[in-house]
Amino acid sequence: MGAETELVPIVDPALPHEEAALLRAHPEVLTAAFDEPPPAKPLGGRTRGNAKDAFLSVAAAALLPAVAGYFAGGPAAIAVGTLLQIGLVAVWWTGGLGAGLLAMVVLQVVLFPVFFVTGFGESEQVRLARRHHRRYYVANDFDTEPLESMKRAQRAVNTVLASQVNGAGLLDDIANATTLPQQEWEVAKTLAEVSHVRWDVVEVGRGSAPTERVTEMLTAQHRALDLATEAVEARIAALVDYAERTRAADEAYREWEVVQELAELSVDSRELLARTVRDELAIAEIEGLSEQARLVQEALRRSVEQAREAGLAVPGLTAVAA
Repeated sequence: MGAETELVPIVDPALPHEEAALLRAHPEVLTAAFDEPPPAKPLGGRTRGNAKDAFLSVAAAALLPAVAGYFAGGPAAIAVGTLLQIGLVAVWWTGGLGAGLLAMVVLQVVLFPVFFVTGFGESEQVRLARRHHRRYYVANDFDTEPLESMKRAQRAVNTVLASQVNGAGLLDDIANATTLPQQEWEVAKTLAEVSHVRWDVVEVGRGSAPTERVTEMLTAQHRALDLATEAVEARIAALVDYAERTRAADEAYREWEVVQELAELSVDSRELLARTVRDELAIAEIEGLSEQARLVQEALRRSVEQAREAGLAVPGLTAVAA
């Protein structure tokens, strides 16, 4: 994946998984951490048009609640709709047309606020974006170079988590599933803060007279930011190295899988060679297949070990307790 890849929002790993996944899936509703959160709209974003739509929906639901329950989906909605439909028919049958119409009006009055509140207004992702503001970072939180660094860190984390050797448990002595998202979050916090402070320093410096004292203070500020950037870049480099080692281990793992499949397919061939060509050539062929499998397995072992060492070298990456 190239550097042009868009940044997926980085979300605080302490958030519930479902909420974090919803925020990542809707970056268009998220705002930068140092900007204002998405504003709350009157009535939760509901409008007069929504009230009209809710009224029309309620009118239809009050007439045929069983059908409304079916389209609402779910066994509970269908059951409630069916019971209401039976009740309306019973009222109509026993009390006549007037009683039936009155029951429908009462049902409309009861259902209208339910439809208006649950069926319209802000989406769940917008509410979460406001509630969890500053607990996620988007591309606008980063300056140009920090953004590219953040992308490299994110690609490295995704490479390890999506790798076959990680999925197969071959890196089981490293807490990748919990520690790597935390690593990504800490890198994002540092790079976002560096970007924000650098923007402020540039803005202040732009409006100040270029005196010797101001120049010295600006130089000190930039130096501090450079040191912070260098520190986080070292962590990102370790993550990238871990990802590269994991990618190499994946290639060795795929080769090992192919060799295993070929070894199973070659059983019949070996037996055929042993039966029909009982000479040194056949023996060498059989021994050669076994040696190839051993060499590939050894290469896989070395690659996985190198990936583990690279992972444990990442600052702050923890190992799984024995």
